Amino acid sequence: MHALDGIRVFDLTTMMNGPYATMFLSDMGADVIKIEPPDGDPWRRNAGGFIACNRGKRSIALDLKKPEAKEIVSRLISRSDIVAENARWGVWHKLGLDYESVAKIKSDIIYLSVLGHGSKGPYSGWPAYDPLLQCRSGQMVGQGGLGKPPVFIRVAVNDTAGPVMAAYGVILALLVRTKTGKGQHVQTSLTNTAIAMQSGDFIDFPGMSRKYRGDSSILGLSAVHRHYQAGDGRWLFVLCPGEANWRGLCRVMGLETLLSDPRFATPERRAENDGALVEILSPAFKGKCAADWIAALRKAEVPVALGQTVEEVLRDPQCLANNLYDDRDHPQFGRVRVVGVAPRFSEMSGIIRRPTPQLGQHTHEVLAELGYSKERVATLEANRVVFSVREPG
Repeated sequence: MHALDGIRVFDLTTMMNGPYATMFLSDMGADVIKIEPPDGDPWRRNAGGFIACNRGKRSIALDLKKPEAKEIVSRLISRSDIVAENARWGVWHKLGLDYESVAKIKSDIIYLSVLGHGSKGPYSGWPAYDPLLQCRSGQMVGQGGLGKPPVFIRVAVNDTAGPVMAAYGVILALLVRTKTGKGQHVQTSLTNTAIAMQSGDFIDFPGMSRKYRGDSSILGLSAVHRHYQAGDGRWLFVLCPGEANWRGLCRVMGLETLLSDPRFATPERRAENDGALVEILSPAFKGKCAADWIAALRKAEVPVALGQTVEEVLRDPQCLANNLYDDRDHPQFGRVRVVGVAPRFSEMSGIIRRPTPQLGQHTHEVLAELGYSKERVATLEANRVVFSVREPG
């Protein structure tokens, strides 16, 4: 079984954070119907990004400004359990698709808003892109270090973590609906996500002293929590959380003398003499290739990892052994590998029902399910109210 079998999602989301949230719902069995404008979700221009967060869905293309589209929307909402959107606050109010309006069509609807900054406050109407949130939330300054240039984080950390919070919220609202029969408005925001991801940094109390240990060329947090380059040019990350790991590192590297060196006798002393320890370890790591170091350090139970490229991770034996990827045929891009369904269960499973849809691929299919005849659909298409897929040229 799939956890969300029988649940339908009316998906108005675009770009990355909203579609990623509804993709998680699709992975758990929900029927996600992606509502797109005639020119499609703008994220379609980023083929890889669009594929990554829209698999399993059905696409219907509508011009929501046309009066005839309102009937289609009303029928679809009345048959849905969840409405999801991630526009700037106030956008859907103008089209009568805000929570209050939708709840008049379906009183027990779960309405998800994946917002940039929330529905109130001075920034509620501001655009919210991941780099802007990295900047405003302190992530870039924290990575770069106080008084130094801030560092841009290439991975869209807030755009990927935010959808997890959104999907979590929707599932909780569905659970409550089974108990009360009532729907509700679920709100998450990228601002909330950006703060929550740094929860350890936002603890505050009298006398709190903050350390900004970032740098534009940061390789780690300390000599024993750091990247090192091996003799073959490959980089590896070594981490010694305990004294046994520290002793194992010294023995593997043939640096047992460090164990009796008073500068490195305790974690506190090693922290005081961190620079000197880096100067000792860095050239020592040049003595062997990365693979040899990793084999020896793992045998000594010293946590270590090889710095891998995406191509290498796609072939990583651990990832393959746990079926972390899913391969399937796409009508436009051929054989496509995507990240598989993340949660694993003993009594149920996730599902990727279909590859990422083409624009309007399921317009006719969905309208037929809503009771529209072929003739009526043809008229709607001729009047440019609805649009169906065009085969790639």
